[in-house]
Amino acid sequence: MKKYCNSHPTRLAHWNCGQCGGYLCPECVSEREGGRFGQKVLHFCPKCNLPVDWVGATNLIEPFWKRLPRIFAYPFSPSPLILMAVVAVVSLFLSGPGLIMAIIRGIFWFMVLKYSFESLKATAKGNLKPPPFNSNTISDDVNPVFKQFLLYLIIFFAFGFITAATHVFLGIVFLIVVLFFIPSMIILLATSGSLFNAINPVAFVGLTFRIGWAYLLMYFFLFLLGTAPAFLAHYIVQIFPSDMHLMLSNFAESFYTIVSYHLMGYVILQYHDRIGYQVDYEDFQDPSNEVHRPQNVDPDLAILNVVNPLIQDGKLDEAIAQIKEITQNQGIKGVKLSERYYNLLKMRKRTAELLEHGAHHVDILAADNNKNKALKIYVECLKSKPDFLPGADALFKMGGWLNETGKIKEALNTYDRLVKSYPQNPIVPKAYFRVAQIFHDRLMNAEKSKKMLGALKERYPHHDIIPTVENYLANF
Repeated sequence: MKKYCNSHPTRLAHWNCGQCGGYLCPECVSEREGGRFGQKVLHFCPKCNLPVDWVGATNLIEPFWKRLPRIFAYPFSPSPLILMAVVAVVSLFLSGPGLIMAIIRGIFWFMVLKYSFESLKATAKGNLKPPPFNSNTISDDVNPVFKQFLLYLIIFFAFGFITAATHVFLGIVFLIVVLFFIPSMIILLATSGSLFNAINPVAFVGLTFRIGWAYLLMYFFLFLLGTAPAFLAHYIVQIFPSDMHLMLSNFAESFYTIVSYHLMGYVILQYHDRIGYQVDYEDFQDPSNEVHRPQNVDPDLAILNVVNPLIQDGKLDEAIAQIKEITQNQGIKGVKLSERYYNLLKMRKRTAELLEHGAHHVDILAADNNKNKALKIYVECLKSKPDFLPGADALFKMGGWLNETGKIKEALNTYDRLVKSYPQNPIVPKAYFRVAQIFHDRLMNAEKSKKMLGALKERYPHHDIIPTVENYLANF
């Protein structure tokens, strides 16, 4: 049941106060700057003056069956539209026979599938805007795409083995059953990164039942989306010139693939509490709610206007001095000025100052969700200074991003540094949960993961991560 603001009964609640039990909308909650450098907005109950808990994405989003028009409109944003158009136009020149043509067609289809996975992951985290179409989106962490191919190969060989060992009828029954659970397998593959989890019947059957009847509805729409390109091709052949058939078919196939993965991502977001998948308020970006969210306006534009002429004249040390003088009281808050200052220190080889500002710079980049730059600076500074230490929130995001890119050891080390350096920080229980996920999903050490989650429940019994922990333990 949806929770509504106590003072505005028609407004959905974003926050809940554990002290008075009140539900608050963004207009009612008290906001304060927090975190090591003030980049994080903290939310307090105006009545009790205590931190409030986010109610979760489930309370703020509409069910996927009510959002279908916007789900279908998702690929018509600039980034996915460019990708679909490129694949469609290029297909006109790649329709010829031969191995080279087939490989190139495969590369472009790989791009579509990789972008679709990124759309699923972004949607599942709460970002309902399509990801950008660029080299980073297509090339970073390609493991899920290859693992999906391996998943299909495993299913194909299992079908062949059952058919050969028993009877073709049993092979067909097996295939029908497996096809029903394919969405659950893809969801597990995207959320855990583990092929073992994806093919584990306990995991994918359990996930299906936790989502419940909504899984059947999602499967129905996915079935329609899967068969739509072939159905549409029947009319394309009749209406459009033959030269356009392949181009329009490829455009339609790309469109329906992106929509399908976005739909699965939205189902993860809607049922994240049942699935045991963590969604953080900082990552939640529903365009329909943007009026209530802070806007990313660079507060340091005036400073940049002062130092840019000095940089253009080659007066780099003077530019550094100006930035230090102007910001000595107010600090650096904007991404652009922070990056400019970091690069100036790097060019002038002022290592000690660079490392000091580097921690602040990583905090700013992490708060801005600038994954690639934040990771680059973090790794760069760690090489120069092993005890390099950004803020707790930044370390939490670094750990998650390192895990996403397959750097498991580095992710565990980062979470360990967070826990040891900021033991009293409220984000520590979430870090423990992420570590337990890595041991279970990535390192296949379910026993250690279960032990860590049990200790987490005992140590933080009232933390808002506990319901997610309990749902996650249901997979064991």
